[in-house]
Amino acid sequence: MKTLSFCIALLSMSCVWSQIQLKGLNTPKTTIHISAQTPVKNQGSGNTCSAFGIAAALETLPNMPKDISENFLYSSQKFEQFDAEIGVTRGSFLKSYIMSLPKYGILTEAELPYPRIPAGKWNDNDSEVVKALKESTTGPVSFIYKYKSKAKLLTLHAYEYLGQVESKNVAHLKYLLDNGVKAIPVSYELYIPAWKAFQDNDYNTITPDEGYVILMKDGTYRKYSEVKPQVPDLNNLINNGRVTFRRTEKASPTSNPYGGHVVTIVGYDAEGFIIKNSWGAGWRYYGYERISFDYHEIFAYEALVFKRVTYAK
Repeated sequence: MKTLSFCIALLSMSCVWSQIQLKGLNTPKTTIHISAQTPVKNQGSGNTCSAFGIAAALETLPNMPKDISENFLYSSQKFEQFDAEIGVTRGSFLKSYIMSLPKYGILTEAELPYPRIPAGKWNDNDSEVVKALKESTTGPVSFIYKYKSKAKLLTLHAYEYLGQVESKNVAHLKYLLDNGVKAIPVSYELYIPAWKAFQDNDYNTITPDEGYVILMKDGTYRKYSEVKPQVPDLNNLINNGRVTFRRTEKASPTSNPYGGHVVTIVGYDAEGFIIKNSWGAGWRYYGYERISFDYHEIFAYEALVFKRVTYAK
């Protein structure tokens, strides 16, 4: 009876994933790897999105654990910053994981689960010890004496780091997704209200329209979607600084509607890339959404592609 119940549950879950894969995706060309993804998680108020993106990508690789500890990945980053005396930061660049993964390795979620209580906020004038303690829930001492020795070391046999120019190459990312890569962590600039949380039964495409305007020659401002049909090369002009693409709001001492965020590209359809977020399964479409190709070409600034990785079991 237990076996039958398990099979029914597994079949039901497969049906849900199939619906997520197919609904809202447009033909003629669709490549989607949601079935290879582990469940969507929630980073809460932590600055840990990069760790969630890295874990989501690693977990799709052959023979890798399917429950990698994001807490350990991020704690490794903060310990390295503290130990190397380079300054503890809020968040981490994807590029920094190229060094920390082989150096510190991985733990599973069971060995170091994500904390229910998020790390504390700190001020820029706090000491580096305080920053490390508040930014990472493990802290430097517990990290090195309690967790580092348990970690399984990784070897990055084949990977590809894409910087600010290369990460914007839509055709190259499509090629990777069509040829064995099932998840690509990517960093974006974002206008936070355009990424607001809600639940839907379909994808809603995030475009460059919300939070930004284009300065016209006559001094007026227009939305991106109003200008793009008349200027096919608009994205290149924006990226090269030949067209002014301006934010519509200003940051205040207490809030900033703009920021940086890491998500994981898991496929694409005719309209854009399908992303896996780390804001819980209740965000948008089961924790997934679509990013328009235009948005990607303008706002992507970093990506990391894992092709072959092994670890010491």
